[in-house]
Amino acid sequence: MKIATWNVNSIRTRQEIVVEWLQETKVDILCLQETKVVDEIFPRKAFEE
Repeated sequence: MKIATWNVNSIRTRQEIVVEWLQETKVDILCLQETKVVDEIFPRKAFEE
């Protein structure tokens, strides 16, 4: 099992980078810090795939 943590410092700015990294590394659990976005506008669909 792979677990990763990432201080993204604004998920909306780095969304493409994070999604690409997830596809390459195949982590099972990802913990994101400092997303700087409220839950209602978090880009969930990008991470559900």
